[in-house]
Amino acid sequence: MNKTQQAQAEGRHSRAAVLDYLAEALTSPDNPCDVEQLNEFKMTLWHFPDLKQAIDKTERVFADKGDLRRAIMLAAAYEILERLIA
Repeated sequence: MNKTQQAQAEGRHSRAAVLDYLAEALTSPDNPCDVEQLNEFKMTLWHFPDLKQAIDKTERVFADKGDLRRAIMLAAAYEILERLIA
């Protein structure tokens, strides 16, 4: 495996680990989110369609490039979380 392939494999592994961590956190019984709050999040996306359209566009444009799509989505999620906790 050359250096580029090795870096890509490491990136995939790292992204998979982050996604596993987030999935565990979101599905854990300790997650403070309840059904009502999840519905509120969905309604918020409905009231702010630009955000949903940006997510949908990313899904469409990079549908055939799973690794890149996941990297872009994780980068956006990370940026949003950073702004929430800052």
